[in-house]
Amino acid sequence: MSQDNVELVRRAYEAYEQGDLAGMLKDADPDQVIYRPDPDGRTYRGPEGFLQAFMDWTEGFDEFRASVGEFIDANDSQVIVRVHQHAVGAQSGVPIEADFWFLHTIRDKKIVRLDMFSRKAQALQAAGLRE
Repeated sequence: MSQDNVELVRRAYEAYEQGDLAGMLKDADPDQVIYRPDPDGRTYRGPEGFLQAFMDWTEGFDEFRASVGEFIDANDSQVIVRVHQHAVGAQSGVPIEADFWFLHTIRDKKIVRLDMFSRKAQALQAAGLRE
């Protein structure tokens, strides 16, 4: 089952890389919760919430792209994904690169929750794992 979850999450990221928004959200639960502890502890809900979270994440950048790194099969219902961000500050023009760790929770073959962390240790801890 857990390998199936990894593949389900991988398909969403492949759709993102192809610019296929509908494909990216295809396996997301309509009531999906998106939680971003940093910088503001904000919670979003549903497909509109997902899009708002993405817009909030990328605002302030003239250029933004994200590439997918490793997938970690955390347990029977969770997958952690390393996402590398490449961006250029809109006002500063300063290039920014950073890794973020997204914890996906899957139930009944749907992504029901996405937690966005700035450190791997946070994502592992949220999934009940250690480095």
